[in-house]
Amino acid sequence: MISASTVLKSVYVALFLSLFTFGLGAPVFAQDEDLSDNETCLDCHDDGDRELLDTDVPQVHNPAGGYFVEDHDGFSCNECHTYITDLEHDESAVGKEVDCLECHDEVPAKE
Repeated sequence: MISASTVLKSVYVALFLSLFTFGLGAPVFAQDEDLSDNETCLDCHDDGDRELLDTDVPQVHNPAGGYFVEDHDGFSCNECHTYITDLEHDESAVGKEVDCLECHDEVPAKE
C-alpha cells in the first residue's frame, strides 16, 4: 500500500512542475531583461528586418542598420516605442506609430 506521505510528495512535485511549466516561473527568467538596452530588442528585431514605411514622417530606422536620423542614435528603443512595456509582446505592436510629439514640438516632416 502507498503511504499518504508518498502521495503528498507526488502531488507537490506535480503541482510545482505544473506551475513552473505554465508560466509562473517565467518572471524569474525575464527579470534580467532590460528594455532600455537596445541589444535586448535587437535579439528579435534585427535592423535588416525593417521595411521602409510610406508615411509623411521621416524614417528613423535604416534597414541596412542604424538610423537615418543620427540624432536618434543615443536613444533606447523603448524611449520612442513607449507602447512596448514587456519583453514578451504580441504582434499587435507591429504597425503602431511612434508619437514624435513626446520629444518634438511638432511632428517632423519629410524633406
